[in-house]
Amino acid sequence: MTLATLSLPEPAMTPCRCLALLVALAALAPARAQEKSLDLKPTWKKGDLARFELTKTQSRENDGKVVRKVATRTPVEVEVLNADADGSTVRWAQGTTTFEDPKFDDDPAVRALNAILKSVDIDLELDATGTLTGLRNWKELRGTGHKVQETVFAQMQKTGTSKATIDYLRRETDKLFASKEAIEAAFSKRAALLVIPYGTKFELGKVVEYDTTLPNVLGGDEPFPAKGTYVLKALDTAAKTATIVYKQSPDPKELNRVLRKWLEELATKTGKPAPKDLPELELTDTIEYEFDLATGWVKSVTHTRVAKQPGTTQTDVTTLTRKPR
Repeated sequence: MTLATLSLPEPAMTPCRCLALLVALAALAPARAQEKSLDLKPTWKKGDLARFELTKTQSRENDGKVVRKVATRTPVEVEVLNADADGSTVRWAQGTTTFEDPKFDDDPAVRALNAILKSVDIDLELDATGTLTGLRNWKELRGTGHKVQETVFAQMQKTGTSKATIDYLRRETDKLFASKEAIEAAFSKRAALLVIPYGTKFELGKVVEYDTTLPNVLGGDEPFPAKGTYVLKALDTAAKTATIVYKQSPDPKELNRVLRKWLEELATKTGKPAPKDLPELELTDTIEYEFDLATGWVKSVTHTRVAKQPGTTQTDVTTLTRKPR
């Protein structure tokens, strides 16, 4: 825009007013650009501390009627152990989990698991962009995983579960602790919600596609290859907040391939023929963030996973909400 196109009366165009207008226009241009894009990186420092509440709800519906619902709450404290130009280490420490239904809190297995997990720290290692690169204390976490196994299996023995079933479950859960990668995947699921958007450049309203995987919720080791999208849904520079949404769903052809392979493997183990027809499954994942741009911390994040089969729907919702110190 030039001064000539403004069509202002000649008396109004004094040198001072022209200068003021040019300054205003120059300041406005970058402000508008900033409102349309976001490059998320951690801004925390060593010693920074944030408190969160982790809530988890799992509900199952049969023919539209809720037949089972379990809800829990867990306090979480997150501390920045170190931060420099090369990256940072962030410690996730959770407190005692409580159930919405008090009768679960009195379960001996639940009390034992709470005692184990309450003393466990998960140290996230991040690069300079905030991308999760691994868990610093993965070897210690392997020991924790085996303690959880023994606690659960001991309780199953007390309730009369057969040795064959326990042995089978032991073999299956041993896979979770068989390698560094497996341990990191098992223990970082909740804590990783803190950092997923870091290291990504977002454009307001622009939907970006990417490849990912989703777990086989019916069983089996191989995940479903999936397609995902993310979008910067809202950016409020005045309130210093940003809303980011991720959506993921399996590739239909790959879903059928993985299910067929899993059923054939299951048939080999059990000695029974694999079913001719594949199970119907619809799986969707949604993760919605609200970020506090002033502090660089997540204000809240909700992860919703919905698995549908004919007549049955299971919904798992995990929410992490920052609490005042």
